[in-house]
Amino acid sequence: MSSRFLTPMQPDAPPFMVWNLDLNEDGTTPHDKSFIRLPSVGSQSCAIRFRLLIGSTASIDATLHTNYPLDGSPYVRTKFHKKKFNFNNQTELICEFRIQRPGPYQYYLTYKSIDADPDDRCDSIACKEDANPTVERVYRAFKHKRTPTAYFLVDPQLMLSGQPLPLDGIVLQSVSPKWMGKMSQWSSQLAVSSKMGYNMLHFIPMQQRGGSDSPYSLYNQLELSDDLFESKVSADVKDQKLRETMLEMVHKHKLLGVTDMVWNHTAYNSDWLRDHPEAGFNLENSPHLRSAYELDAALVRFSRELSDFGFDRMVKSVADVDRLLEGVEQHVFQTLRLWEFYAIDVDAAIEAVSQAWDAAEVEVLEADQKELETLSGDVRNEWLRTYIVGNHTHTLSTRYGRTIDASRTAAVLRLLVGAGGGKDEAIAQLRTLLDLLNLPYYREYDADIKTIRRNIYERVKYERLDHGSWKYGKPVGDDYKLVDPLFTTVEPRNGEDVPDERLHLANNGWIWGGNPLDNFAGPQSKAYLQREVIVWGDCVKLNYGTAPEHNPWLWEHMRQYTLAMARVFHGFRIDNCHSTPIELAEYLLDEARKVNPNLYVIAELFTGSEDTDRIFVQRLGINSLIREAMQAWDPHEMSRLAHRHGGRPIGSLAVDCLGEPGFFTDDEHGGARVTAVVAPLSASLPHAIFFDCTHDNEVPAQKRTMEDALPNAAITAMTACATGSNRGYDELYPELLNVVHENRHYAALKDPLNVGLGEAKAKINKIHTEIAHYQEVHVHHESEYVTIHRVHPVTREGVLMIAHCAFRGATENPWFENPRLYGTAVTPEFAYRLRSASNNNISDVSAKSDDDNGVLHGLPSQLEKLDKPEIHQHKDDHGMFTELRLPKNFGPGSVLVVRTKLVDFKPNLDWKIRTSADEAVSNLSLGALNAVLYRCDAEERDTIGEGAYDVPGLGHLAYCGLQGWYTHLKSIIPNNDLGHPLCAHLRQGNWALDYTAQRLHRYSEYFPEISTLAAWFEERWGLVKRVPNFMMPRYFALTVHTAYQALIRRALELMPGKVVGSSRFTHQLAMTSVQLVGHVNSTGLRPINESKADCSMSAGLPHFSTHHMRCWGRDVFIAIDGLLMATGRFEDARDHILAFGSTLKHGQIPNLLDGGRFPRYNARDATWFWLQAVQTYCEMGPEGLAFLETSVPRRFPDGETFVQWDSDEAFSKSSTVAELIQEIMERHAQGISFREWNAGPNLDSQMSDDGFNINVGVNFETTGFVSGGSRWNCGTWMDKMGSSEKAGIRGVPATPRDGADIEIVGLQKSALRWLKTLVKKGCFIKKGVIKPDGSEISYADWDQLVQSSFEKHFWVPLDASEDNDHNVNTAMVNRRGIYRDTYGSTTEWADYQFRPNIPIAMVVAPELFNLDHALVCLHKMSAILSGPLGMRTLDPSDMRYRPNYDNSNDSNDPLVAQGINYHQGPEWLWLTGYYLRAQLKFMRMAISQRSKDSKNFLAPLRTVYHELHAHMVSLKHHVSNSAFAGLPELTNQDGAHCRDSCETQAWSSGCLLMALHEMIQLEDNVHEALKKE
Repeated sequence: MSSRFLTPMQPDAPPFMVWNLDLNEDGTTPHDKSFIRLPSVGSQSCAIRFRLLIGSTASIDATLHTNYPLDGSPYVRTKFHKKKFNFNNQTELICEFRIQRPGPYQYYLTYKSIDADPDDRCDSIACKEDANPTVERVYRAFKHKRTPTAYFLVDPQLMLSGQPLPLDGIVLQSVSPKWMGKMSQWSSQLAVSSKMGYNMLHFIPMQQRGGSDSPYSLYNQLELSDDLFESKVSADVKDQKLRETMLEMVHKHKLLGVTDMVWNHTAYNSDWLRDHPEAGFNLENSPHLRSAYELDAALVRFSRELSDFGFDRMVKSVADVDRLLEGVEQHVFQTLRLWEFYAIDVDAAIEAVSQAWDAAEVEVLEADQKELETLSGDVRNEWLRTYIVGNHTHTLSTRYGRTIDASRTAAVLRLLVGAGGGKDEAIAQLRTLLDLLNLPYYREYDADIKTIRRNIYERVKYERLDHGSWKYGKPVGDDYKLVDPLFTTVEPRNGEDVPDERLHLANNGWIWGGNPLDNFAGPQSKAYLQREVIVWGDCVKLNYGTAPEHNPWLWEHMRQYTLAMARVFHGFRIDNCHSTPIELAEYLLDEARKVNPNLYVIAELFTGSEDTDRIFVQRLGINSLIREAMQAWDPHEMSRLAHRHGGRPIGSLAVDCLGEPGFFTDDEHGGARVTAVVAPLSASLPHAIFFDCTHDNEVPAQKRTMEDALPNAAITAMTACATGSNRGYDELYPELLNVVHENRHYAALKDPLNVGLGEAKAKINKIHTEIAHYQEVHVHHESEYVTIHRVHPVTREGVLMIAHCAFRGATENPWFENPRLYGTAVTPEFAYRLRSASNNNISDVSAKSDDDNGVLHGLPSQLEKLDKPEIHQHKDDHGMFTELRLPKNFGPGSVLVVRTKLVDFKPNLDWKIRTSADEAVSNLSLGALNAVLYRCDAEERDTIGEGAYDVPGLGHLAYCGLQGWYTHLKSIIPNNDLGHPLCAHLRQGNWALDYTAQRLHRYSEYFPEISTLAAWFEERWGLVKRVPNFMMPRYFALTVHTAYQALIRRALELMPGKVVGSSRFTHQLAMTSVQLVGHVNSTGLRPINESKADCSMSAGLPHFSTHHMRCWGRDVFIAIDGLLMATGRFEDARDHILAFGSTLKHGQIPNLLDGGRFPRYNARDATWFWLQAVQTYCEMGPEGLAFLETSVPRRFPDGETFVQWDSDEAFSKSSTVAELIQEIMERHAQGISFREWNAGPNLDSQMSDDGFNINVGVNFETTGFVSGGSRWNCGTWMDKMGSSEKAGIRGVPATPRDGADIEIVGLQKSALRWLKTLVKKGCFIKKGVIKPDGSEISYADWDQLVQSSFEKHFWVPLDASEDNDHNVNTAMVNRRGIYRDTYGSTTEWADYQFRPNIPIAMVVAPELFNLDHALVCLHKMSAILSGPLGMRTLDPSDMRYRPNYDNSNDSNDPLVAQGINYHQGPEWLWLTGYYLRAQLKFMRMAISQRSKDSKNFLAPLRTVYHELHAHMVSLKHHVSNSAFAGLPELTNQDGAHCRDSCETQAWSSGCLLMALHEMIQLEDNVHEALKKE
């Protein structure tokens, strides 16, 4: 293949996107994804997918409920559509649907759950009669569960001039209709906004205004204001004129329209309040407000009569305020007697109790009497309060509204005075008791009065003494009351008799720091009484309730108002959104979207909490939250706000790397599969619309300086979100205009570009819309300067703006380091400075002047064009860069804008990188893939002489191949973590790129096909090296990600096993097969590798990677069925079986292969695992039983004598696989006894001399079990040899396990059963073996002997009375209901240790086990031995249990020194696979035995399947997050990381893969059965 690759054509249309959301195990949405925003349906076809792991809590019968109309019906918020989760693969469930309409939507999950029982995770079986929780659990009734409601928001599709207007391209201007003049004359005003580059106008309310003339105090929501028209016309005519004007605005002036919606209140003089006083909070529907109303009325009277009380109406000092408060105390609080709303009326209560005493109708219950007798003090008083007064909520609605139960009180008093006490004594006690009961109520009153006093004081002090207050310098009286009234009294219509309670209505307002979700006029609130409400005296708060039926007329009135506006405008700004009842806003917006589905909704929230903001955004579907630049107090805060409100850092990673090829199942088209890109939903904040200055905020001339208007506007325009301004900002109005009192009109500017900010602002606005898709942003603050650079993520074209802020105190030439733009060409666009043209102090310039002619004018100013910035090109160690030097006179109030473009950059570089990767890897073998993807440090050094890459600040990569990089990139990419040490290193130089390519060239010597991939990398690195260093992390990540995904696809393609393609999890496990089988120079499967591409399996990385420690007999053949056969790698499995078979010696398969050079035979179990692998290969492999005829050259021709590997004798003879099997069986039957070749310290420096003696045999007289070993060696996988002299354990095995080991007996039985079957079919060379006495025993008889002996010698019964039947030494038993670990050990108590070797025998020879016994033992394993990831290697109740392995422990403790506890409690993962397989086998048998029909069989079987997957959830998380992309050898206690463990172990992955292989077969069977039903 050529070293260059043809780049395919880039598609014109964007791909179909599936946005994936991985749910938590309980079906809830991850907290960081609590705000989900999807792009508008017009910009790209997309779907949303929810994904659950099978086995997670919510995965049984998981169903998604959403009010998104899945059936295409009209949207109804309360109508939820159901869609079941389906199998995406064998370990995942998905629920997905196409998104075709905008709006806010809700969803939740329902599922079935098995409630946990305390017995599930404890040893709860003590006798035969006890239920088995493991079995009963699958029959336990399901509980129906529901997750909390979650939300997603789909953006509207805004169109302008036939083109989509992205939300980030919005440039909005707020205008006041009454300042625009008559509607018929608006065209000239609209033209001004259009020329200034705005594309959306926000109109503050244009309805009829109330008595205050405030546009936010609406007199009639259903009619436009009269002053917008030349003459009095009907409401219908007004509406028609508005529609015509809006059409002109869109088509002629290219402006969309947004209007304010005022739902929370109405004008105090709205005429309809006279007919519908129930629309407000009055004293009839809200009696709890009566105390607040009486206080309010008293304060109004006090204001009116102030002079009568001898007070001056002018308040000039704090002392005056103090005196007024004394007057309030005397003439309001004392006369009002508010305490009567709190307290119990003592006299009335005594009278009522006196009458109840005489009636004697109630007695205290005996139980209450006994309780009362035990109480004293405050506890007794509180009991009496509860008994007499009750716990009902008390509202301050009437005086003496708090009462007692007279009958119950009389009954209690009889108890208190006793049998001899009379009524008088009782009444005396009652008076004392009532005083006690009233005490906390008086304290409540005192606290409230204190709050009321403070709030009145602070309000009066602000309003009368603060120069900015509208009451400053005004006399106290009816027009300027001491405090604003909280209530309005509506005048009834003439002749109507309306109760006063209906006419007193609460005014609206707001509460500083209040919870916006609480109704502060509700019965739970004292806000009006305590005068916490900062009132709007011209507005009546509307009382909606929470549903239309609570106030039908009001809801319908506001619905008509809302619909009228939705038909005309493109969007709403919700006024006072945080105080609007959220249920009302939901309802009205739903109605509005019926007539305008693409309604754009903005709002300003003053909740003080992002979480609360999110509630409003999600439930209402707010598309943009209003944010204000004028809130910034200095340039640094200004830069923070600009950074906060949108965009991603320049060089961001996630956009390009997160998507993966996949499919979407389209239910709307018969389940057709649609090719798609599947990408995770990213966490995001609610979208913002960032205003340089809102219409209700002070202007720069007031808060900063006039000159700051330009930099403030430029910084705002450069943010990656929607932006806004207000009419007058650009013309430099000197102050905030009062929307109530201001009556002048906007100037009809013929040339707005020459007024105020004019030309500069127009250019800035147009650039903002142009760069809507420039989503990469860099914001930099330096002294008084803010620099913002916006860049397109694909073309890399950009716009850079520098603003010199003009906050007060700004200086002319503060320090500024000239920007250096590496690899970037710069083209100047414009530079301006705003200067004042007046010598007057701006703060002294009034908004009005005598000659303004009723027209609004701005401050005198000069917009000065500055010279272009100086542009110089230089070069340093990082390459070419452009230096930007500020023009002269770039003082406060200046901005400049330049365009940027990367030099020598291919605009389609992203596309180029992503192409041809599959072609480049199409010829790679699995061995080559191992070299490209993996290789730990030791493997790399062994093979090509180089080690793992060392990233400064991060350390050595886990792998030298691409997985080493990807381990970090997989977290860097989704989090866009450009501050990661790897990203910093990539920006510093090209070393990582060179390393990646160079190692591929070196491996091409071993695998020539790698050269094609090396060329692919070289070509892309050549392009990537041209980009500036700050872009290097992006393109390195994109290149590695692209290659990595192609390599994974290629690897999975080469592994055809069904389990491989079943899920992400099995993909990951299957890739450990590639990871752990590779080539090293120092060893292999044979003394001399036949080619440089020969591969062998590592037992685990990084510890077992090279030389003689790489290839272990037992490890290979424990792992082989899952790692190689289930993945379809039968050729590799065959090579390993034959290689180890060729080294058969003494009837043993070696423990350490060492390439066949110096194999070591110190494992009694490796041989039996080899036999099991041969059996599995014959069952699963392509050859079947023909494999038994395969000829195998013998490393040791006579099977006994050691010869050198390179001698003529070595491999001079051959045997068939069948002959090797027969030799193994005969040698074991006759007895094996030998001393290891080269025994001594050179072979094993820790072992004692006796440990080198190997003895194995069979007792045919009793059990038929293979037995062997001694207390000085450890011939099974639990092979830790003591090495500490200090602890006195050197040469002493921790777990000798001599005797008959349960797993070896199980493997032996499996081999005998198989051979018996082969003999019966005539497929094996011998019928049996010769025993030591010379007699022959058939495989059938030997099999039967083991079968009949097993339960008798391994089961430890629950009932001690059965011990004799099972050869149990009762004194040795620690736990019952288990199988012994060994039989016949020289250390008898070790036989009875509870260890996780039992499931191995259960899996390979289930026929050995009594079903009931096995189920009991499995439950105990679940409760006692099963850990989060692995199986505890010893019962925690065992005195030798030590669960934390530390090989460096240098203590003198013989139970832990130098890691002697390797198998005495640490949790090994490979056993989990066998445990899951055992559970599957025996639970299936139990269910089959118990079930009467298929329905009773399938339901519990599916539960078993769920339970097994639930056990694997933590394993799934681990392999996804592991730096080594695998499963570890072991963990410490309860899944804790063990630093001495291999990070990825062959048998850990292999055994789990085999468990999944069997589970998938089961699931297929279940699905088939369900289909038949």
